[in-house]
Amino acid sequence: MDKKPILLFAGTTEGRLLFNELTDKGVLIDVCVATEYGKEVIDEKSEHVFAKRLNIDEMKTLMQNNSYALVIDATHPYAELVTQNIKAACEALRIPYIRLLRKESNYSDVIYCENIDDAVAYLSLHEGNVLSTIGSKELNHLTTIPEFEKRIFARILPLPDAVTSCFDMGFKGSNLICMQGPFPYEMNVAMLKQYNCCYLLTKSSGNTGGFDDKIKAAKDANAKVVLIGRPTQEQGLSLEEVKEYVFHQFGYQHFERKELKTFFPFFIDISNKRVLVVGAGKIALRRIDTLLKFNCKIKVVAPEALDEITKLSALNQIEYEKRGFNPNDIDDMFIVVAATDNREVNHDIGALANSKNIYVSVADCKEECNFYFPAVIETNDTVIGVTAEGKSHKAASQMADRIRKLTRKGSEERS
Repeated sequence: MDKKPILLFAGTTEGRLLFNELTDKGVLIDVCVATEYGKEVIDEKSEHVFAKRLNIDEMKTLMQNNSYALVIDATHPYAELVTQNIKAACEALRIPYIRLLRKESNYSDVIYCENIDDAVAYLSLHEGNVLSTIGSKELNHLTTIPEFEKRIFARILPLPDAVTSCFDMGFKGSNLICMQGPFPYEMNVAMLKQYNCCYLLTKSSGNTGGFDDKIKAAKDANAKVVLIGRPTQEQGLSLEEVKEYVFHQFGYQHFERKELKTFFPFFIDISNKRVLVVGAGKIALRRIDTLLKFNCKIKVVAPEALDEITKLSALNQIEYEKRGFNPNDIDDMFIVVAATDNREVNHDIGALANSKNIYVSVADCKEECNFYFPAVIETNDTVIGVTAEGKSHKAASQMADRIRKLTRKGSEERS
């Protein structure tokens, strides 16, 4: 499928997260934000980040010029007019539209107001300072509150236009808190106490918008929460649902891996190659038993050895030297196995082998390995290796047993 780009209208934490995750997985995506500041907080992995408030005609022009396969609306839940325009533009151009929803938090111990006018009416009838966290766009509504210039402490973005607008409304610099979030619980508590606020004015922005931290902070600072309800009950998808939709419906299925594997399974010819096993206990014996299935030359170095290992030496199936490890032992070795009962010795062997680009398996530390011993399944015609990338020997062993049973069953059916 010839992939077309996706257009994302951002403006929320969810929008930024979606943008980062989709671009990380190779999705072609353009982003629209309202301001240059919004562009700054977007991780610019896209050549096309449009920083401007668009009207409906400008939206249509942008969509037509770029032939988008999908438009995702991740604007703020309270940007009702913007959402209406995006949806109308998509309907007019017959472009698929998705609304990314921010989960709404539910609290009973708040003063709920259906809209900002109701919140203003309530605050006008009740005395006390107010910490406003609704931004700057609707602060003009608060100027009807008696003595607003003294009572209202407004937290706004540090943008020149926003500050100038607040001054024009009659707010004083001492009552403006110009900061970019996120605002943790501790900062909310400190602000409420610093300005002796009896009320915290906020919107139902969801937990990703810091709502839960505001609620807890207000409670611990003995302030009441005045909550402005969302304008409409929207229909849409969660962040995870939007990602799944994009991957499956728009040809990005092969990007849906949550984690890329580290170790690629390939098979190397080790005929007559020299292999060193340092240690002669149970783990070393398991490694030796696996290696004996292949045509390689095995040398074992250890002060003491299990009887099974000394017997293998007596039968000339391996070479065994009864002594401690010497750094010169790894010279001319193709594979090294560090399987002693001493962590420091195993670490030193692994580091030395890695420094000389020799394949090394360190039995007690998967992070120091540059290859993993697989569980090996043999048939007359095949060799199968199974590994869990060092994360679970049990999982690899169980899978190997299942494969062995399948191969045996297949052999029995053929016979």
